[in-house]
Amino acid sequence: MTLRQRILLLFLGLAGSSVAALCLSLYLAHSKHSGPWAMDALITAGVLAGCAIVLLIFGLWRLFDENVAKPLERLSGELRARVHANINTDLEDLDARHLGDLAPAATALMRHLYEARNELAEIVARETSRHAVEKESLTCVLSSLPFGVIVCTADHHLALYNTFAHELLAGNGSRTPCLGRRVFEFLDEAALRQAHDSLMRCKDSPSGTANIDLVLTGQISGASIQAQMRLLEENALGPARRGYVLTLLAPDTSAHGTCSPQFQPAFPGLVYDFELLDQDLHENIADTSMQALSYVVFDTETTGLLPDRGDEIVQLAAVRVVNGRRVQSEVFNTLVNPGRPIPPSSTLIHGITDAMVANAPNVDQVVRDFHNFARGSVLVAHNIEFDMAFLRRAARRAGLRFDHPVLDTAVLSAKVFGDGENHSLDALAARLGVELTPSARHTAVGDATATAEILIKLLPAVQARA
Repeated sequence: MTLRQRILLLFLGLAGSSVAALCLSLYLAHSKHSGPWAMDALITAGVLAGCAIVLLIFGLWRLFDENVAKPLERLSGELRARVHANINTDLEDLDARHLGDLAPAATALMRHLYEARNELAEIVARETSRHAVEKESLTCVLSSLPFGVIVCTADHHLALYNTFAHELLAGNGSRTPCLGRRVFEFLDEAALRQAHDSLMRCKDSPSGTANIDLVLTGQISGASIQAQMRLLEENALGPARRGYVLTLLAPDTSAHGTCSPQFQPAFPGLVYDFELLDQDLHENIADTSMQALSYVVFDTETTGLLPDRGDEIVQLAAVRVVNGRRVQSEVFNTLVNPGRPIPPSSTLIHGITDAMVANAPNVDQVVRDFHNFARGSVLVAHNIEFDMAFLRRAARRAGLRFDHPVLDTAVLSAKVFGDGENHSLDALAARLGVELTPSARHTAVGDATATAEILIKLLPAVQARA
């Protein structure tokens, strides 16, 4: 129960107790002075006194709720968000004058926390600047290698892939590699498991092999891919990190490492999160903490507000959040041909015209691609039921089901900041210090990106309250 609900129950109990005491007093008075005239007088007095007591207590509750309970709830939410989401704004706009010195004291405490954080950040920045340059150089080298490099966790989830591996695994299909996904979605499961088991059996043997050469089948392209598997050294990425490295060559790569044109790099950079090697990525979402879940944060722009009356999606965009961080390169963004004219009133909001979507894929195809992109993740949006209504309608036509778990950032905001606050996307972005420029507002990719940043800031605060 929230603080405001507890206080409401307290006042309801006070009102009930007062009315009960009044009734008992009237009963005792009637038992001492019984008579028809006395009964009428006592009933009249009891009703008037009871109504007066209830109205007085109700008024006191309203005053207490508005001036004490609501500010306390908001103050607790603001403090929790600043502690866990690293927000650096003061609490000056907090209407908490009836809380005495509590709000100024909380502001002073937060300022002290900011100063300590800034000092620590400066120290860390000075110590890590050289390592950052080296990391950038290493990332550039790995991303441009003419062969694929994949790092998988011990339970076969992707923790790293470079440009060539992305192009090799995805091919021309709609399924693309994403952090946290099972590698079996893209490569032959039986061969990978057999090679991994063999390495695990031999790792402690003096005569064991350091690596295994194998031929894998691409699940999307069906092509044979030459590969080499090597277990991660125990101290390679930290003492507790387990997993293996796969090196992949294109089907027609020569012995000198020249790659064919169809596998020339087109994907920007190296994608990795080595912390995934430390985590047990359960297939059952219920067994996984909120911070460790994989999220697909999305937004739609539409022809109107009524999907059951024929309105359709005109733009769909999504970003992925893995291990509490947004994966910059894993983005889904496309215009959609709705198969009907876009009303001028809708164009005024999102700026999308009929000419812009004339050559775009239709709704059914986009929903199929998005269904693949979101596989195995929690779907997140702001006021998600609106967007899900459009997705579910299109999914039924395409023979699909969006049975993903869903999360609404508006609901998370209410959990952190209380029901009395404004939980619109603009208000929430301003409260959490998330940039949402006018040019990005009401574009699917802009709103989805802002919602993802809001989610990242809210998750630690929600978990702290659990």
